[in-house]
Amino acid sequence: MPVQNARHVNLRAILAQLEADGVAGYAEQAQYLGNITEGRLSAMDRGGAIDVMFAEHVEWVLHRRRGWMDELHSDDPLEA
Repeated sequence: MPVQNARHVNLRAILAQLEADGVAGYAEQAQYLGNITEGRLSAMDRGGAIDVMFAEHVEWVLHRRRGWMDELHSDDPLEA
């Protein structure tokens, strides 16, 4: 499913950026993002489904526009 693919690509980029910023490991990243458990975040990072509510929550927490998680961003600095 293309939307799930985009969400997984974006989630991996977000987690990599958080790690680069010193928020390392699923426990710290889950706490930073809020509204998610360490186990669920880990499962999503390993390919588990990313639901709309979590995608929208991440967009809100990271000040991204609605729908950002559902799109690929090859020109986005976050992807570098």
